[in-house]
Amino acid sequence: MNLSIVIPVNNEAATLEAALSAFLHGLPPDLAAALLEVILVENGSSDGTLEVCRHLEAGFPHLVRVCTIPLGSYGEAIKKGMLESRGTHVSILECDFLYPQFLSASLAVFRENRASFVVGSKRHPQSVDRRPFKRRLLTALYNLFFLRLCIGYPGTDTHGLKSIESALARKLCGLAVTTDEVFQTEIVLLAWRLGVRIEEVPLQIQETRSPTVTVVRRVPKVLNTVRELQRSLRRFPRISADNSEHCSDAPRALSGR
Repeated sequence: MNLSIVIPVNNEAATLEAALSAFLHGLPPDLAAALLEVILVENGSSDGTLEVCRHLEAGFPHLVRVCTIPLGSYGEAIKKGMLESRGTHVSILECDFLYPQFLSASLAVFRENRASFVVGSKRHPQSVDRRPFKRRLLTALYNLFFLRLCIGYPGTDTHGLKSIESALARKLCGLAVTTDEVFQTEIVLLAWRLGVRIEEVPLQIQETRSPTVTVVRRVPKVLNTVRELQRSLRRFPRISADNSEHCSDAPRALSGR
């Protein structure tokens, strides 16, 4: 098993090089041995992010690869990276959340064949979420009301860090119909609807900078997001909630079968 890491980057020139260099130099031996590549997907930056990416590629010539797309789109950047990945498994990380513990947890899940899709859940019972209260509240409302009540998804989170078997990731890219941030939620829901085993693992998260989109601006986007997700999922039969499974031990496991 070898791992591709995909990191979407947009206007990250000020912090990317120091953060990624520290992350790579600090990897524990088991992760370093499993890591095949880090794919930086620059998307629509207006600063010197692409130049920083190229400098990192030159500094880690057998590890870092750079892709670029003209549109500033988180979802399209993730899709591009997953489709370009060469590892047997692919993990999605974020520039301000390069979290090796999630990668270690993901590798353990895959090696023990517990699931094909791993989601880092901010709302896992063992997670520590130190983001501002408004951000935590929005996450809770989005997952409890929109995803659970409107769609029936039994999980606790769909945004953020993910690890996926590469063949499955490519299949989900082909099935997805959304773009931008909603794409990352759509692939989780599509996997669930297809009966893929999904396992949630805990995170320890603390916001290190202000979000690019405020809570007030996110609310109308959420309403549109739910409509897009419902449109996508109509293509597949609804799965009874009675068939969803949860492990008694943390991490949390979900099944659409």
